[in-house]
Amino acid sequence: MLEERERELKLEGEGLAKIAVDSGMGAKQLQTLYKLVRTNPLPFVEAYIKRQIGREVRGLNGFLKILDLCQKYANDRVSLERVLLYANMLYDYFEKEPTLKLKAACEKTIKNIVERHGLTYGGVSMNLYGKDLEMKIRVKGLHGPPKPLAMEIEHALKGIGELANLNLKIWIEY
Repeated sequence: MLEERERELKLEGEGLAKIAVDSGMGAKQLQTLYKLVRTNPLPFVEAYIKRQIGREVRGLNGFLKILDLCQKYANDRVSLERVLLYANMLYDYFEKEPTLKLKAACEKTIKNIVERHGLTYGGVSMNLYGKDLEMKIRVKGLHGPPKPLAMEIEHALKGIGELANLNLKIWIEY
């Protein structure tokens, strides 16, 4: 029974994390709200959230969801804390989730191109903004201009199905 309740709170936290990420609410905002819930009366937390909404801070849907949760758990502060705890724990995962599959699809290609140039591949980080995929590729040993390498990688990646319809912005960090 207790474990089932914890699963429900985790699912609610996942939902909140997804909404927070999708609405553009920052991870720091979510952390701040968790701390406020832990240390302040709920009317104070609700006032803070309404203040943020009034200031037109990014993440409107996230703030509205937390406001709903404050009302839902008005008599169960511990559960509200758990929901926000799970949301904070899972925020980074849901923020990176869209790029995880893309990274898996293209990392081998990138590594092969980098190593074919006699360079050492140091990894890739990605951020997806709508149809724009920004990639930062770390390499060691590059002594010339990075643009030809970036263009070669971009050309190769455009042949991969998942990346074909994305606008790639490739940065070589060396």
